[in-house]
Amino acid sequence: MSGAAHIVGIAETTPGACRDDVNTTELVWEAVSAALEDAGIVLADVGGAITASQDFWEGRTISSMAVNEVCGATFKSESKIAADGALALLYASARIETGLDRLMLVVAHCKESQADPHAVELAAFDPYVQRELDPDETVAAGLQARLLDYPVELRARVVEAARRRSPWLDPLPEGAVAASPVTASPLHELERAPLMDAACALVLCDAETAARLGRPAVRVAGGGTATGRYWVDRDLARAGELRDALDGALDHAGWDGAPGHIELSATFAHQAILFGRELGLGSSAAVVDALEQGTLAPTGGALAGRPGVVAGLSAAAGCARTLRESGGRALAHGTTGLLAQSHHFVCLESA
Repeated sequence: MSGAAHIVGIAETTPGACRDDVNTTELVWEAVSAALEDAGIVLADVGGAITASQDFWEGRTISSMAVNEVCGATFKSESKIAADGALALLYASARIETGLDRLMLVVAHCKESQADPHAVELAAFDPYVQRELDPDETVAAGLQARLLDYPVELRARVVEAARRRSPWLDPLPEGAVAASPVTASPLHELERAPLMDAACALVLCDAETAARLGRPAVRVAGGGTATGRYWVDRDLARAGELRDALDGALDHAGWDGAPGHIELSATFAHQAILFGRELGLGSSAAVVDALEQGTLAPTGGALAGRPGVVAGLSAAAGCARTLRESGGRALAHGTTGLLAQSHHFVCLESA
C-alpha cells in the first residue's frame, strides 16, 4: 500500500504492579518522550494523536483528557479508543492511509492499581440480572475454562512460558500455578494476567515522512477487527471472532497466510490455548509447545505483565522491534471486552 502508515518510533514504560511514583500523565510522558526520541522528532512535530484508555480503570470520564497535552494533541486532532491499543493503531493507520494525517502518536495507557478491579469488571455485566450475582471477569473465565476442560498442567505451562519471557516478572517454579489459590474453579490465581500499570507509545507517519526522518521503519500492511455477541450469547468454547478479524487483516494486507511471528494477547492461560487453536496451530498440546518455543507470543503477551488496554499496542511494539532487526512479517493481536468479545489484528512488515 503506497499510502500505508509506518512505525518510526517505539517506546514502553516498565510495567509495575503499582506505579504510584507517577500519575497517569507522567506515566504516559515516559513512553511518549522515549518514542519521540526514537523517531528523531519533538512533540511539536506531531500532528495529532489516537489514544487508548478506559474511563473505569482511570477513574474519570473522558480519560484521554489526562494525556492529550503530552501526546501533542493540544489544538490538534485527537481521538480516544475505549478499547485495546491495537485498535487505536488501526484507527491511526487508517487516518494516515487515507491522507488525513501524516505524523501521529498512538498511545495506550492504564493504571490498574488505582481502581477496584471487581467494581470495574462488574460494570460490564447485565445490570438487571447478572450484576445481582456479583460476578467479575474471573468468574466468567472460570465458566469458560470449565467448558474447555484443558488440563491444569497445560494451563500452567502457558503461564510459565509467558513469565520466562517477561523482562519485569520473575519466572515461576514448576508447580507454582497449580499451588496458587483457586479463584473461580477450575482457575488458579496465577492463571490470570497480573494487574499492572504501564503505557506504550508509537510514532506513526506516512511513507514520505518516514523517508525524510531516515529512521528504521516498519510498515503497517493491514488490519482487521471483529466483535462477537455478548458473553452469554456466544459459544465460549470457540473464538470465531478471532478468525474473522485475522481473515480481514490478511485480506487487507494482501497476505496469503499468517506469518510465523504472532504476538498473541490473552488474559487467561486457557484463552491462549483457545486462541492458538483458532489460529490453526492444531491440538492444545501443539499450541502450548508453540508458546514454550516462542513462535507464538514470543514476548509473553498479557500474561507476561501487560495491562489489558496496553497489551495489543505492546504486541505491535514487540513485532516492530523484531522486524527492525530481522525483517519479514509479523502479526500483533489485542482483545477487548468480557472474555475477549472483540479481537484486533495488525499486519506489520519490514519497510
